[in-house]
Parts: sequence; structure tokens; C-alpha cells
Amino acid sequence: MKVLKLEAGGVNWVIYKDRFLWSIDARGLLKHIDGSDREPICLVKPRYTSKIDASGNDTGIMVQIPFTADEEKEIKEWKVELKEWKQGEAVVKQQIATMISNSLFMKIRGKGTALKIWESLKGDFQNKSRMVSVDLR
Repeated sequence: MKVLKLEAGGVNWVIYKDRFLWSIDARGLLKHIDGSDREPICLVKPRYTSKIDASGNDTGIMVQIPFTADEEKEIKEWKVELKEWKQGEAVVKQQIATMISNSLFMKIRGKGTALKIWESLKGDFQNKSRMVSVDLR
């Protein structure tokens, strides 16, 4: 969805912010930038045991214990959730990246999640827009 470009100085931050939020909300991805959703975590962790040789002695080598059917199911469900979450992250990040200047992109590109990127932008421009509002009054 088309959102106007955020100007380098942030003079159009208020309009950009609202249009961006509406655009992301229309895609059902607002949870990626409002802090209500996080990357899914797999609760199934590998378990290990000592490998025993043919004579029943501990070899000192650790081997993974196979997952149960329920654990395999839980891992599969987690992978589906993770893929969906990552796709949402990519869409939100791309929406932001296409609507900001190259210099601003260089500043936020290493932030990681869409939430951290959005918080960085808000931190830079929210206070500036307040100062512009005060100046206009």
C-alpha cells in the first residue's frame, strides 16, 4: 500500500505516522510495531544423554534423545508460527524502508525487529513534530 515518503527532516511525521499505521493495520500487521507480538519461541528443547557402548560403558559422547510425537508436532507448529511472524516482519520493514530516505535507512537498518525500527523513528521524529507544532502556534 502506498504511503507518502517521510521527509528527511520529519516535517511530515504526523501525517506519515498515521498513514503508515493505517496501512500496516489494514494488512493485519499492527502487532509488529505496537509491541503486542514477539517472535515465537520454540519451547521444545533438545535433550541429551551419554552414549553407551556395546559393553554398557559410558563413552563420554553425548547424543540427542529423539523427540516424542507430541514434541515433533509442537516443533512443526512453532515453525509455521515463526514463518508467519517473519513474513509479517519483512512486510513491515519493507514498508518502512521504501518510505524513508537513504540516510535514514542507513541509521535504522541494523535495529533488528520492526518494533525497534519503529521505536527509533518515533524517538527521532515524535519530539521534532511537537516542536514544529509549538512553533506553528
